[in-house]
Amino acid sequence: MFYQGAKLEQLVTLLTQHSPQEELNPVGSENFATYRVSAPRERTPALDEPAIIIVGQGKKNCYVGDRKYVYDRGRVIIVFYPMPVEAEFVDVGPDRPFLAAGVRIDLGRLADIMLKIERIDGVPARSAASDPSGLFTAPLDDRLLDATIRLVELADKPRDMAVLEEPIIDEIYYRVLTGERGEELRALVQQRGEIQRISRAVEHIHANLDKPVSVEELAQMVHMGRTSFYESFRDVMHMSPLQYAKSVKLDRANTLIRGGKKASETAYLVGYNSPAQFSREYKRYFGYAPSAAH
Repeated sequence: MFYQGAKLEQLVTLLTQHSPQEELNPVGSENFATYRVSAPRERTPALDEPAIIIVGQGKKNCYVGDRKYVYDRGRVIIVFYPMPVEAEFVDVGPDRPFLAAGVRIDLGRLADIMLKIERIDGVPARSAASDPSGLFTAPLDDRLLDATIRLVELADKPRDMAVLEEPIIDEIYYRVLTGERGEELRALVQQRGEIQRISRAVEHIHANLDKPVSVEELAQMVHMGRTSFYESFRDVMHMSPLQYAKSVKLDRANTLIRGGKKASETAYLVGYNSPAQFSREYKRYFGYAPSAAH
């Protein structure tokens, strides 16, 4: 254990205070939020946004491809790209909900912090990370916990939040990059030139949800051969480009339908020419028909 239990309980108290509603609770700005789930949930498709997530209480299991990631008390999770997952919440209840703080990741800003570290140390991170995954976990330590507590404490102090949020978020980036698995994480960020190609493909998919996806076109767009692009994408995202695109499209469709859009209109907005095919794939993915999503 790398953190003091009393400090973690202090974070849990703050998260309880500043998480009045279920799921996401924006705090201060778009860069920071708290998260609360008060009842167990079965394994359900979801989309995890890029963030550093510090878990204070409870347990969430995330399944990505053939991997399982555990988000539980005293863990830090780093999600580099929008990641389709299947999530389940266990060991939680109204009197002991899942509670976490999340800091949005800006990869450029994270890389800037890393470069400052390397300029001071004079030694770059290893040239290659052992795992190029877009999702990374690490143990929590007191220094990162202290910074997170200070950030959550700003939640009801608008002036302090406006002035102090950015430097504290920079400190959180720094603590993650210099923690127990910091060298691996820095090596992964150092590969940004290679991984940035996958990032460009991911951004293109998200910006063109109403269009069909072609692996060949994505590979050409990022100046890679089809096979090397396909393999690199699977290494980072734990699924093929087409699986990723389908998951993102269906997640967006679910949001639109829950917001009041008709299924037939939503189908075209996320790139399906056949509403019948859309309904079949939606039901296969979520376990219920679009008509049941409202």
